[in-house]
Amino acid sequence: MREDGLKNAILICIAGLILIGCSSSGPEITGSTISNENPVTGQKILLQVFSIADKAPLTYSWESSGGQFDENVEDDTQYYRYWVAPDEVGEQTITCTVRDDDDDEETTSFTVQVNAREIDDTLVDANVLSIVKQSGTIGGVWVSSENEEIRFISSTTNELTSFEGAFGAMHLALNSSFNYILWGASSQGREISQQSSDEEFVLTCETCDTDDVIHDLTVDVIDGNILWVGADSGMHWYDSNPEEGEEQWGEYKPEKTNDFFQGAGLVYAATSSGIYELDPYAESSDPIYTGDSCAVIEVENDDETVNVWHITDSQVCRDGTALPLDSQPADVACSLDTDWNNTIWCGKYFWDGESWQTVPGLEDEDIVKSVFSNEGLVYFLSSSGTLLRW
Repeated sequence: MREDGLKNAILICIAGLILIGCSSSGPEITGSTISNENPVTGQKILLQVFSIADKAPLTYSWESSGGQFDENVEDDTQYYRYWVAPDEVGEQTITCTVRDDDDDEETTSFTVQVNAREIDDTLVDANVLSIVKQSGTIGGVWVSSENEEIRFISSTTNELTSFEGAFGAMHLALNSSFNYILWGASSQGREISQQSSDEEFVLTCETCDTDDVIHDLTVDVIDGNILWVGADSGMHWYDSNPEEGEEQWGEYKPEKTNDFFQGAGLVYAATSSGIYELDPYAESSDPIYTGDSCAVIEVENDDETVNVWHITDSQVCRDGTALPLDSQPADVACSLDTDWNNTIWCGKYFWDGESWQTVPGLEDEDIVKSVFSNEGLVYFLSSSGTLLRW
């Protein structure tokens, strides 16, 4: 071979190596997770797909044989989706296709077995004193029982936490470090336990009676330093960071306070004299609705209007008026919650738009509280202390 021919051959080989080295590969799916492969009908689950590629950005398109995807995900560059199982039992397939900027793609699928809902009464051995839902997009409930165990329960989890105490009233919230803080009050007295991963100490409600009964606790929406305390003796507040010369404890109202609800912009309180909107910077206020009230909840409608639902004078009311319904629930429990469709739950009953319905299997149960979790399961506390899930 002549010298110039050899040079050309070497140049061709080098060019080929450069092309091979610079060529890009399509997206590669490196892993995937699913929060529950066996959800029940109407349950929300989380799916995630992890991938890499030379040509970013990556986009993710999702399809399913049934059910529906949560619309809260902002755009198709997100590697996760929330999916709500259909009302039909059976196997469903969810597919995710990952595409790179060259429009190359790779696909992965999830197989999900959707099961019928049933009443489960095997969640906690001891008598349960209180239940509180976990905040966030998906999650379960925190449970306090008489054996001083605090458990976290979801569709896939039932485990002890680092928190302890037999609390008739609880409140949990995330701090600035995204760790949970628990406030808990026993069935009688004025001591309130505050627990976190860093510390534990006991507050004494200085404006409460010695033998008081604390019914509910919540952190203020406007000022996160304020803890509201609802008791037989009245509505009290605690300021964890008072200004110089200001008190740490105070009484807002002397009326018996049964329930708090954290609304979008303020806290509501249900008291023996009515429903209050709480302003931590005001000395006091008048009730927005009067009457002996034991539960309250704010419901934001699809058109962004707001209704205040409450249990007042043993009736389910909306904005101060007993609902114009054909009937009230057979047992009006002092408990209100709402599901994704703004369906109102009152104990074991829910309003389907025409009449009150009972969850199958609970007809003979005396339910005192119901909580709709963020994954779509409903937890019920009976008067005997049994925790049930549907």
